Amino acid sequence: MKSTVASKWIRGPNDELAIHQGCWFDEHAAEKPIRFIEGFCKQSKDPWAGKPLILQDWQKDFNRRKYGWKRADGSRRFRSWYCEVPKKNGKSTWISGEKLNNLVADDESGAEIYLAAYTLGQARIVFDEAASMVRFSPNLSKVLKGGPSTKHIIYPAKQGKIVALSADVPSKDGVNASDVTFDELHR
Repeated sequence: MKSTVASKWIRGPNDELAIHQGCWFDEHAAEKPIRFIEGFCKQSKDPWAGKPLILQDWQKDFNRRKYGWKRADGSRRFRSWYCEVPKKNGKSTWISGEKLNNLVADDESGAEIYLAAYTLGQARIVFDEAASMVRFSPNLSKVLKGGPSTKHIIYPAKQGKIVALSADVPSKDGVNASDVTFDELHR
């Protein structure tokens, strides 16, 4: 359902141009990933292990803009995005929750979500955090299978998966990505 875009979502000429081109802001879609992450994703490291993941305001704002803005046809306005976050600011935890949201709550059949980095060890940081979130969440562990030992997180109900990839693996043939996150892109 289209609505008038609240001024808080119009942050510059690009947003104004987007509205002129038929884009609009969906408040429900903007809140959906936040509700998923905070409702289903659990912290995995002490002293917060097992407690709900509560996003910081800047993370919520970023997700709202990313998921809330729609094109005239109802698809997401933003199909790629870039975010730099200094170390020890919750990036891996936030992205892990977001990727689990995209696997389960996006309602896409056969979703292929890839976590890419220069080395497999770096790519596995976000993957392992997502796998830990599944283990700590009774709701997610009922619908998702796999984890670090299988190197995949599988969503059998929709034939979707999350996989870690790296530049040091010789071939990525057969990848049909619906969502790719590049960690440490500068490397």
